[in-house]
Amino acid sequence: MRRILLILSFCLVLLLPVSGFPEGELTVSLPETVRGYTPGEIRIAAPEAGEAELRLYDVMDNLWLTRTEHLSAGENHLSWDGLGENQERLFAGPYRFSVTLRTDEGREYSAKTKFEISGTTPALVYALPSSYTLYLSGGDRWFTEVFVSAQCIVVMEVRDEAGKKIFTREQEIVNPDGESIRWNGTISGKRKITPGEYTVLFHSKLNPAYESSFSLRVEERDPLDRKVTETGPVMPERGMSDEEIWDLMMKPSVVINEKGSALRIDLYPGPKTSNRPVGTLCCATQALEVLGFEGAWARVAAWSHTDGKKIEGYIRTKRLTVVAPNTPYGVLVDKRDQTLTVFENGKRIGTVPVSTGKRVGNETYRETPAGAFLTDVRFGSSFAQDGFRYEYPLRYDGGNIIHGVGFTREGRGRDYSRNLPLLGQKASHGCVRVSPFVGENSPINMYWLWLHLPYHTRVIILDD
Repeated sequence: MRRILLILSFCLVLLLPVSGFPEGELTVSLPETVRGYTPGEIRIAAPEAGEAELRLYDVMDNLWLTRTEHLSAGENHLSWDGLGENQERLFAGPYRFSVTLRTDEGREYSAKTKFEISGTTPALVYALPSSYTLYLSGGDRWFTEVFVSAQCIVVMEVRDEAGKKIFTREQEIVNPDGESIRWNGTISGKRKITPGEYTVLFHSKLNPAYESSFSLRVEERDPLDRKVTETGPVMPERGMSDEEIWDLMMKPSVVINEKGSALRIDLYPGPKTSNRPVGTLCCATQALEVLGFEGAWARVAAWSHTDGKKIEGYIRTKRLTVVAPNTPYGVLVDKRDQTLTVFENGKRIGTVPVSTGKRVGNETYRETPAGAFLTDVRFGSSFAQDGFRYEYPLRYDGGNIIHGVGFTREGRGRDYSRNLPLLGQKASHGCVRVSPFVGENSPINMYWLWLHLPYHTRVIILDD
């Protein structure tokens, strides 16, 4: 009997008409608990029609979402799936929506409501390919980096130009730091896919609404010449046009051919190893400017990982190879201006303030080395250091990372007050720090970078 009464009470609440709201007031309500990646609704009763601004805050007054909607007089139902700017995952805890309504006649109303985010429903967060071209023979092994909000089965589909599904794979993603799904172009037994243009789609099997798709070109053989030759400049100069910068960003790189970007290789002042090294260079992801050759040795220039100084020296040519950057993005970090700019297909789409490394005393390693780099494979969504947690790391150099501003936990909230005000000046231990929040003049925040930049995206660090 008690259960029947509860059900009837719930039904009566759902059937309340708009007049159930206080007349002449703006009211807003949500379910008591919200889950990310789950369809939900914001219910707003407006006394008049007008433009409304919704702002989502956490318990520390951090702003995670700004949304503008046109409201009609009466009851309005706005869909919301518990995500922030750029479809950002919001961590469990208390939040509030503040709503301001401005009418055409100039009147203003405001309201707010509190609620809880209880976590996220399992869903695909991103699927980023190692390249937008797959080579059936030769070339690097092709893979897609996949990250999910919680353990789930991810479906991969490949469709031809007519939209016909020609390949499907299911893989359970259990690693909380994400996994790579590899594919060599085989679609049936040992039969390879036909060269051409395809669409690749990924989604969670039980939550397919959150889908990631991209175009994939399949070719028979990699045309990239791996022979190491003189490169010419690999770094842009100040005053260059965006077109010139983009051309350098998309230029193939000569890198040290060693597995693992954490490895360090010595550079010598002459073509022999008995000399004392002039510095160390990063493997796999650091682009070298090749100046010439002497026997089995190549003379190269780059910025040393040890102290951030530009050095020239010798390395055996057989230790070098050529790799191509991924598309369609490129990143330019300017240490003088303390800014990060994102290029998409040659066009600037946003600039944000950053903090690069600040040298302290004799700790020269804390200086962020300049140079041209390529992002490495992902290693998770956050890490802890010196009492702070840093989110959404993108490794572009063995020890240095682009990541979010560090925070500490304050109850169920995140406190950025120690590091957020330092953006725009040197402050880090060598990494590049980016705000977790979206500014007024740019769509870019750290989550946007983490969500969009695939393996081997070009990162250029301009020296100051």
